[in-house]
Amino acid sequence: MQIELDHTVASLVEATDKLLWDSFRSAVNGTQSPSRLVFPRTSKGAVRVSEQEAKQLLIGQLNDSSFLFSVETPTLRNYGFSGKGERNAMTDITLYTEEKRCLNMEFKSGNTSTKRLQRKHINKDIQKLVFEDVDGFWFHILEKANGTGIETLWQTIQHELKAVTQLDRKFNPKLITFHCCVLREAYSVETTIVLNDDSRKKDWLDDLQPPVVNVKKGVLIDLPLTDGWIVRRSCSEVETVTMEAH
Repeated sequence: MQIELDHTVASLVEATDKLLWDSFRSAVNGTQSPSRLVFPRTSKGAVRVSEQEAKQLLIGQLNDSSFLFSVETPTLRNYGFSGKGERNAMTDITLYTEEKRCLNMEFKSGNTSTKRLQRKHINKDIQKLVFEDVDGFWFHILEKANGTGIETLWQTIQHELKAVTQLDRKFNPKLITFHCCVLREAYSVETTIVLNDDSRKKDWLDDLQPPVVNVKKGVLIDLPLTDGWIVRRSCSEVETVTMEAH
């Protein structure tokens, strides 16, 4: 069974990717940004990249869509992230159809590692995507790619997804999408997984591996199609491979 995002959401994400690539290229080259959003520079002259750019550019696309949306949306369930009791958390962006929540989106940026301290921060947002009663979307920005950047990021996401589904807490069936947009090489990879009772099995997601990217001196040499993943590149059509439900 092929798993696809709602085509309207997919169009919003694709447009956001393109604006991110074009705006980042303008920031690096010192040319005018195609959008009104500019990647700022630090006091040392480096281009600053954060999840805020993706969030703001996607919000800009929402103004011309059929969705309603809210930002920093209070969760419907309570969470005990601080260890001082449970309370509402916040979701970065929530999309609505006819004032009913339909998609929660979390935004992150930067490389990750499989070390426990870094995973703890990611675990909080994954819990919100898993336990809230709507579909979820993880939008991650990487400034640049290397041979293992996306693989390491996915290993971290995968590890925390499996850990969260093992918690003694009920969750309803849903779809969760993982999307990673790489700025310098101008491509993105994306996979959508099914969350259900099978998600508690120990081997869940073990056969879902991201594309092995070949980058040489900052240039994307090869970005092969990989089962279960959608690949988007700047100035090209979307490439996809049919997947079985995970």
